[in-house]
Amino acid sequence: MIYNNYSYVLVFTILSCFFAGFGAVCRFALTKGISSIIKSKVPVATLSINCFASFVLGVAFNVFSVFYSIYFSNFVFVMFVGFLGGFSTFSTAIFEGVDLIQNKKIKDGVFLLSYELVMPFAAASIGYFFSMFVLINIV
Repeated sequence: MIYNNYSYVLVFTILSCFFAGFGAVCRFALTKGISSIIKSKVPVATLSINCFASFVLGVAFNVFSVFYSIYFSNFVFVMFVGFLGGFSTFSTAIFEGVDLIQNKKIKDGVFLLSYELVMPFAAASIGYFFSMFVLINIV
């Protein structure tokens, strides 16, 4: 649907920013928690968070494509997109990989960068197809 009401767009933009901020705070807390538990040469916290967010995005995309017009409102869609956008942090992942390469840890940096490109895509695909399998058995 196309809405000509600018206040509608403004409200959903503000809500998206709010949920993105909430996702960023959750990411920060989870990064600190994972980093304190897992000590590694390669920052695995960002990789694991991006994989989890991509998996949830794959599930959400499939669920929204099946049930959007029936059960979900635009508010729920904006909530998911905003939160997952703030929760995942691919810019930080690329920064961490480049930082490792600049600090002469080339093998670790290349490892991290290649996994940051492959693993979240695989996680999103797994989430999408997993939810498709579940939805086929439910619907």
